[in-house]
Amino acid sequence: MPKTTSLFYNFIFNLIKTINSILFPIISFTYAARVLGVDGVGQVSFSKSFVSYFVMIAMLGMNYYGTREAAKRRDNNEELSRFCIEMLIINSFSTVFAYLLLAVGMLCIPTLQRYETLLLICSIGIVLQGIGMEWLYQAMEDYRYIAVRSALFQIVALIAMFLFVRDEEDVIPYAVITLLASSGSYILNFFNARKYVHWRQQAQYNIKKHLKPLLWLFAMTVSIELYTVLDSTMLGFLKGDTAVGLYTAAIKVERLINTLIISVGVVLIPRLSYYASHQEIEKIMALSTKAYNFVFLLSVPAAVGLFLLSDEIILLFSGSAFLAAGFTMRLLTPIVLLIPFSVLTNQQIFIPMGFEKLILISTGVGAITNFISNCVLIPLYAENGAAIATVFAETIVAIVCFLNANHYFRMRDIFKTYAQYWIAALPIVPIVLLLKASHLNYILYLALAVALSAVCYVVLLILMKNPYIREALGIAKSQFLRKRN
Repeated sequence: MPKTTSLFYNFIFNLIKTINSILFPIISFTYAARVLGVDGVGQVSFSKSFVSYFVMIAMLGMNYYGTREAAKRRDNNEELSRFCIEMLIINSFSTVFAYLLLAVGMLCIPTLQRYETLLLICSIGIVLQGIGMEWLYQAMEDYRYIAVRSALFQIVALIAMFLFVRDEEDVIPYAVITLLASSGSYILNFFNARKYVHWRQQAQYNIKKHLKPLLWLFAMTVSIELYTVLDSTMLGFLKGDTAVGLYTAAIKVERLINTLIISVGVVLIPRLSYYASHQEIEKIMALSTKAYNFVFLLSVPAAVGLFLLSDEIILLFSGSAFLAAGFTMRLLTPIVLLIPFSVLTNQQIFIPMGFEKLILISTGVGAITNFISNCVLIPLYAENGAAIATVFAETIVAIVCFLNANHYFRMRDIFKTYAQYWIAALPIVPIVLLLKASHLNYILYLALAVALSAVCYVVLLILMKNPYIREALGIAKSQFLRKRN
C-alpha cells in the first residue's frame, strides 16, 4: 500500500472537522432560534430540504463513487487526473439538468413562490457541491486540509452570523451565512485541486463507463434522501413553518450527534476501497469490526443521555419557544442507535466493497416506509408524526442492513460486546435523576450530568475489560507520550 497517513491521524483530523461542523450548527442554531423564532427557522429549513433534492440530482452519487474510485487511482496521477476531469464533465451536465428541474418546480408549485428568494440562495449549493470535489480529498486522505479549511470558513460564518442576523426579519442573511459555512469552502477546493489534478492533461475521456455505477449510487442516494429529508419537506407542505421549526429543533442535536459518531467510519472508505481492490479480506474484516464497536461505544450512552435530557437540551440550544419539541426529541432518540449502524454498513463498508445493490435494497425499503408513514402520521400528529415515521423507517433500514451484512461478516462476533455498552450506560439513569432532583440551574445540571455519566461509563467499560475502550485509551495514551517526548 502507498505511504499514507495513519488511520488514527485521519480519524483525529476528521474528528476535528466533524466537531467544527457540529459546533457551528449548534452555536448558530442556538443564536438563530432565539433571534428568528420558530417560523424563521422553519422557512430556512424547508428551503434547504427542498433544494437538497436538486443537489442530489446534480451529484448523481458522485461523493461515494468518487471517493472509492479516486482511492483506487491515487498511485497513478495520470489516471487520477483523467478520472477527476471525467467526473466534472458528468457533473456539469447533471447540474444544468438539476437547475432546469428546480426552475420547473418553482414555476409549477404555488407553495414555493413565498420561498423564492430562499430557494435561489440555497440553490447556489448545487454548483458549489459539484466543483468542490470533496470526494477527491477524502480519497487522498487529506484530512488535515479538510479540517483546517472547514474550521476557517465556519469561523468566518459565525462572525458574520453575529454581525448580520440581528432580528426576526434577517432570514435571508441567515440563509446566506449557513450556505457560506456548509459550501463556501468548495470554491477553495476547486483551486487547490491542482495539487492532485493536471487540468491540462490531453487524454481520451471515457464518460460512458462511469454512468452505470453512478446511476446505481444515485438510486441509493435518492432512497437515502427520501427517508432523511422528506420529513421536513412534507411537514412544510402539510403543516407549515411552525411544525418544521419545532421538528428541526428536535432532530438537530440528534443529527449532529450522529455526525460525530459516524466520523469514526468516514476515514475508512479510501482505506477499505484500497483493501477491496487488492482482495485483502482479513484486513477488511478487522477494520470493520473495530469500526462497528467504536460506533456502539459512542451511540449507546448518547441515546440514553438524549432521552433523559431532551427538555434541557431543547431549552439550552433553542430556547423556551421551542420547548414543545422536547417530546419530539424523545421520540427520535432511537435514531442515534440506528443511523450510525446503517451508515457504517451501507456507506462506509458496502460502497468500498462495491455492494451497491445491497445498499439500494435497504435504502429503498426505508424510503418507501418513510413516505407511507409520513403520509399517514404527519396529518394526524404533525412533527411528532414525522418523528415516529423517521424512527420506523430507520428501524427497517437497520434490520435490512444487519441481514445483508450477516452474509459477509460474522455479525455475532461483532455484537458480542454490545451488552457491555448497555450495562455501562445504566448508571446514567440514576445520575441524571439525582441531579434533576437537586434543582440546579439547567446549564450546570446538563454539564454535570454529561461529565459524571461519561466518567462512570468509561470506568465501567474498563472494569469489564472491554477491548475497544482499552484500545482507544491506549492509542490516546501512546500519542500523548509521543508528543511529550
